[in-house]
Amino acid sequence: MRAPCPGWWHLGVRVAGVPRGLLSSGGPWRGTRGGSWSRAALFVTGPSSGCGSPAGPEAGKKSGNKPLKEWTLIVSPFGQLKVRLPCHVTVRPLDPLRYPAADRALVTVSGVDSSLPQGVDLDRLQVKYDEALKEMTIVSDHMDSKAAVVVKTPMKFDLDIKTSGTGCVKIQKIDCDSCRVETEKGTSILQSIKSHKIHVRTKGGKVICLGTLHGNADIHAAEKSISSSELTPLAPASSPPEVSTGLLVVESVNIEKLQGTSIKISTEDGLLKTKYLYAESSFLSSTAGDILLGSIHGDTTLQTKTGNITVDSSDGCLKASTHQGAIDVYVSQVRKVDLKSQKGSITVKVPASLKAYLQLSGSKVDVSSEIQLQETQCVPKEGHVTITGKTCF
Repeated sequence: MRAPCPGWWHLGVRVAGVPRGLLSSGGPWRGTRGGSWSRAALFVTGPSSGCGSPAGPEAGKKSGNKPLKEWTLIVSPFGQLKVRLPCHVTVRPLDPLRYPAADRALVTVSGVDSSLPQGVDLDRLQVKYDEALKEMTIVSDHMDSKAAVVVKTPMKFDLDIKTSGTGCVKIQKIDCDSCRVETEKGTSILQSIKSHKIHVRTKGGKVICLGTLHGNADIHAAEKSISSSELTPLAPASSPPEVSTGLLVVESVNIEKLQGTSIKISTEDGLLKTKYLYAESSFLSSTAGDILLGSIHGDTTLQTKTGNITVDSSDGCLKASTHQGAIDVYVSQVRKVDLKSQKGSITVKVPASLKAYLQLSGSKVDVSSEIQLQETQCVPKEGHVTITGKTCF
């Protein structure tokens, strides 16, 4: 817990029964793709071919892995990529200078080590493009789990990526209507994504968000959590997404910056951490993990059963509850703040100039001597005390 800076006032509520803190103040908070395509073509090359796809050398040489197979498809600039694979998948946009028409999709399959035989399981890998549906599919359930598939698509392609086993997913700099990612035990890395809908699910892996995510996000980690930080370096192009260097938060949800209208993020036992959150409505929950938030804006609801809740700065309506954990919040602008902990403590810090109505209830209530209250009432009842009043800075 950080010590209050000069100019803050500090309220400590330690509760044996049902603690609650409430601050309130008036005032509201403010905060088609078209086109048609008629051509479809598929070119397949091997690693020894003299007319290899542009994706091959770039994907294979960066990590020293020789491409096993490459495809170049002619596609519509506005379409969808559907992937169902048991291995690592990386998706990034085409180079707009090299492909100004955005009418190609490039696929490269590499092995993560030199011992992986060329062509292994590749006969069962299906790479297709449906011109009528404008859908590109990459499907296989028999590939080596250590293989890596790198796909370059038009930037406006919608994504539906699902891996099984330990297959990881990395998506970089895509601008689309829908981005869906599902993994089992694999890591999901999303970097600088802009999408109307961002849907991420993992049954036992991590979710790492780098840079800024723009869109309405629905993220759930069943056993682990989610992590993001633009300070974390990316792995080489065709390395498995989880093999990266830098400051990664293990078993946690950590988002560098998330911006959207509606945000929903949940974990079961992992840390949930967000540095910047801008949304009209946000709901963040963790069954047993801590919730650590930096600067949050908008109406925000936080819930955890046994974890702690920490908010560095809140601008908007805030509702936070925990059964056994502690709550530590700095409120920069107050509309309504409702904090509850059944068996933990509540600490609220505010700037000296903030004017608010207070209702504090707990087995013990400590108000800093720097706080001057007007119209104060203190009502003891059944082992609890309730203090109400107005700040008068």
